[in-house]
Amino acid sequence: MAAIKIMLGENVELSIKRFRKEVEKENILKELKDRQYYHKPSMIRKEENIKLEKRMKRKNRKRRNSSF
Repeated sequence: MAAIKIMLGENVELSIKRFRKEVEKENILKELKDRQYYHKPSMIRKEENIKLEKRMKRKNRKRRNSSF
């Protein structure tokens, strides 16, 4: 849980900025988006395989282009 202590006489904008950095560091927004909908484990594996295939295609494409 992101929490900050505001110092006496501290600028409000600076404290908000520190809070945003803390939230970003803890990946709270990413987790919130991930939990917004339920994903079946089989769908998660399928999406990971698709990402892996794209990554491998991109890697092979770079390797093919660099050999010329």
